[in-house]
Amino acid sequence: GNSLYGLHRCGDSQEVRDVFAALLPHIRKCTDTFSVQEVSNSLYALYRCGDSQEARDVLAALVPHIQRCTGSFVSQGVGNSLYGLHRCGDSQEVRDVFAALLPHIRKCTDTFSVQEVSNSLYALYRCGDSQEAR
Repeated sequence: GNSLYGLHRCGDSQEVRDVFAALLPHIRKCTDTFSVQEVSNSLYALYRCGDSQEARDVLAALVPHIQRCTGSFVSQGVGNSLYGLHRCGDSQEVRDVFAALLPHIRKCTDTFSVQEVSNSLYALYRCGDSQEAR
């Protein structure tokens, strides 16, 4: 979960895409249950990355981990998770991540700050008029 977080300051580049491709089989094979923090860190790490096939593949591999995630999201984790998706564009992989996050977001009882609301909504503006983004 935290291996992706180390990339959060890297922009979209072929080198970052190569790292995503190298991490992908490990994410897919991982049987550990991700914590809320690990899910949040993994998604936030994508915030400077563009809409590449490698990023979409990583998102698809993260969906089962998001679904099995234990613990309760706090408002900052929701905001950071969604903010990490804001450059990913409208794709099935992003929609699947939204669908996997939705039950966790619904269970969040924190009061959101203005920044957390802004971060959360910012991710939605690029995601088209999909059921998951509504």
